[in-house]
Amino acid sequence: MNWRGRLSALGLGALIGFCSLRTADAQKVTKPAEKVVKVDAVYFETKVKPILEKHCLGCHGVDTQLSHFDLRSRESSLKGGTRGVAIVPGSAEKSLLHKLLTGSRAPLMPPGGKLPASEIQILKDWIDGGAPWGSSAKLETAQKQTWWSFKPLSPLSVGQGAGIDPFITAKLKAAGLSLAPPAPRRVLIRRVYADLWGLPPAPEAVEAFVRDTDPKAYENLVEALLVSPRYGERWGRHWLDLARYADSGGFEGDKDRNLMWRYRDWVIDAFNKDLPYDEFIRLQLAGDELKPSDNNAWIATGYLACGPQDIVENNARTRANELDDLVATTSSVVLGLTVGCARCHDHKYDPVKMTDYYRLAAIFAPTERREVDIPGGKAQAVTDKGREFGPSFLLRRGDAYQPGTEIKPGFICSLPGGEEEVGAAPKDTKTTGRRAALAQWLTAKENPLTARVLVNRVWQHHFGRGIVASTSNFGLNGDLPTHPELLDTLARQFTESGWSVKTLHRLMLLSKTYQQASDIRPNALKADPQNKLLWRMSVRRLEGEAVRDSLLAVAGTLNLEIGGPAVYPPVDPTLRADTFQGMNWPEGEDSPKTWRRSVYVKVKRSLLLPQLEVFDCPEITYTVAQRNITTTPLQALMLLNDPLVLRQAALFAERLARERPGDTWAQIDRAYRLCFGRSPTPKERQLSLRFLKTRSLPEFCHTLINLNEFVYIR
Repeated sequence: MNWRGRLSALGLGALIGFCSLRTADAQKVTKPAEKVVKVDAVYFETKVKPILEKHCLGCHGVDTQLSHFDLRSRESSLKGGTRGVAIVPGSAEKSLLHKLLTGSRAPLMPPGGKLPASEIQILKDWIDGGAPWGSSAKLETAQKQTWWSFKPLSPLSVGQGAGIDPFITAKLKAAGLSLAPPAPRRVLIRRVYADLWGLPPAPEAVEAFVRDTDPKAYENLVEALLVSPRYGERWGRHWLDLARYADSGGFEGDKDRNLMWRYRDWVIDAFNKDLPYDEFIRLQLAGDELKPSDNNAWIATGYLACGPQDIVENNARTRANELDDLVATTSSVVLGLTVGCARCHDHKYDPVKMTDYYRLAAIFAPTERREVDIPGGKAQAVTDKGREFGPSFLLRRGDAYQPGTEIKPGFICSLPGGEEEVGAAPKDTKTTGRRAALAQWLTAKENPLTARVLVNRVWQHHFGRGIVASTSNFGLNGDLPTHPELLDTLARQFTESGWSVKTLHRLMLLSKTYQQASDIRPNALKADPQNKLLWRMSVRRLEGEAVRDSLLAVAGTLNLEIGGPAVYPPVDPTLRADTFQGMNWPEGEDSPKTWRRSVYVKVKRSLLLPQLEVFDCPEITYTVAQRNITTTPLQALMLLNDPLVLRQAALFAERLARERPGDTWAQIDRAYRLCFGRSPTPKERQLSLRFLKTRSLPEFCHTLINLNEFVYIR
């Protein structure tokens, strides 16, 4: 560098240094003095105490200490509760209380909604200042706080009849996002067929829909799918997961239940007929009490008999476990609450007392399984042992051999009408009437949970994730709703439609939100990687039943016979021999007799059909709200080597040869249309033609079945 360069550099450096000094001096002069907050007893009494009384003591005060956290005194506040130490004096950032208030840790507190920033700052300053207490030894005054799901449904307001999209687009707009463009019709028809039928559309149906110029073409398609018996088979299977349906009793005996299929068929028929959901629940809980002369009502009580039963040890403890299954399943499925957690102690998080649990258990205590005569044979049902039943007791630590105080049958006291006790049965009845009272309480319009929970379940199956992601836990340990106003609006519309599940389908499926494409946009992915705001349609994998049914459908071998006793597809003899009670699975026949929809396949708790189990068909021991979605080598190996897959691939090839004889290109095109609802791309056509020069048509069909596109829905 020459001397002029060095001088220029020195001059520039001096100028920067001078400016930096002047800027620093200016900052020193103009920087406002930080406000010093005096945190003492007066600050607590005037600033902190009113916030605690208004927002916190309702759940952590005199009457209730959820999570075993008591905020009434400094000593108990510092001690914390089930989740650990709540307040670290001198450090709000390390304090669990501050994290819950700011939402940096779930669940957000208080349950009524996030506090104003000014109030959060007051509590932060208080903790940073050492969390001093005031003159009050204990805080006794409290405003009762209600968790969002326990609040009444919000009333429908003007403009909320516009459907789902305004709620979704409002949140997207606030995040700087928007809906994706509409999905192509070929994609949309495959999506809606999978959702409502669990089957791929026929190529002819796809072409008709693509070419239909009627503005109501898609609406007409949805209606056609909803009136088909295929709909009930698909959606009945979802309910059977919740009802823990099986054709055997589980445990080491795993005794077959050869009459349970009548309950399965009743569920499928109820969905096809769009039986109002409130009636659907009432009949399953108390059909024998509400409609004692109706055979179908007795079959509906099979729900109560679906749970596992230990026939080896039949004693007071196993009976207590059976009652626990009924309480835990019913509260989880219908109310979205984990009431089963209150068997041994008050619920640690939700306003559910141990006495609430045993009030519900007393309702089911008189029940017994019974085979009843109906036209055409017998059915498995549940009814009471008689009109009178002895006392029920709270069990200390949940132990059947440690009875405590006597408990009267009743409901959950923290919910509307829950404090009422079930009265004596009318003199002209043969049962106690307890389950009928429970059924009426669960489906009362004042109950805010029943409609919300069902709406959320339907949403989950259509969009891949519930508005409340924890679909069977609407309590404090569950997830908060991403769109609470939308959930309440749908729940209101659901009840006002007469509890019609098909009306819910229409509301969701006809929305732009459902019909949007699944393409990924980098900016949206970065802003909302889990797609909670629904800026696109999530890609979803088919369940095991839908994979198997789709395989049979494209091969042209699916037997669409409806209902009847369970069928036994072939299972490898070695697997049957290695499984306890596996030899009770008869030698299956690989023929149209067993090529039926998977909902009709035997569900044996100790031996699930491997083709379903490998794709996450659950062990039906407890209620299943959401199936796991795994990706394992066994899935690929099953699709590559399973005898059923190989046989159906060969039959698929025979179908192509029969429908498009002597024309290789036409066979390729037909195969793609059957499997994916579209023609092959030019590259796929070229690869397929090259493949078939050296390999057989069955091998080509087998290859298509193994493509991701066959088991994933966009």
